[in-house]
Amino acid sequence: MAVTTQSGEIKLRGQRTQQGFTLLEVMIAVVVLVIGLVGTLSVFTYGIQAVQFAQEDIIAKQKAREALESIYGARNTSQISYDLIQNVSGGGVFLDGWQTLRVAGNDGIIGTADDGAVETLHLPGPDAVYGTADDVYTPLSNFQRQIQITNIPIPGGVNPDMRQVAVSVQYTAGGFMGGAARTYTITSYISRFR
Repeated sequence: MAVTTQSGEIKLRGQRTQQGFTLLEVMIAVVVLVIGLVGTLSVFTYGIQAVQFAQEDIIAKQKAREALESIYGARNTSQISYDLIQNVSGGGVFLDGWQTLRVAGNDGIIGTADDGAVETLHLPGPDAVYGTADDVYTPLSNFQRQIQITNIPIPGGVNPDMRQVAVSVQYTAGGFMGGAARTYTITSYISRFR
């Protein structure tokens, strides 16, 4: 039996009005949830990238400093003369251009022609104890180093007693960046010691 209400609606006796969400409301809610989830996932992705880059950035900085200290050490101990602290193209012993990171050769100086095997990163294995059989060795083959030694210009020529040393370490960042190249450069000045 039909009953007419004051607002003019016709209701069937014993039947309740339906309450719930319309299709439009459900679609709007789904869109809002998807936008929130995508934003959250992008934050996680950025965090993972930052952690990966942090480790590789630390390695790059350390390897650049290590090469610079090798040059200063060779000068301070008179292992090589000041005149040899130049790139090969300038009459010195340091290789020109980008070179794969290699361990120092017999002369103990990084970046010269006698350098040895590709450097490796030595980390403790699953037992978390350094120096055991399960240690992990990761070759640093995606890192390259360039040592540029230049004379300092002064009015009327170049300073014979001081040179600029720029050590750059470049690596290819893996992960989500899809092979983006990153470079770290440290610049210093070296003078005639004695």
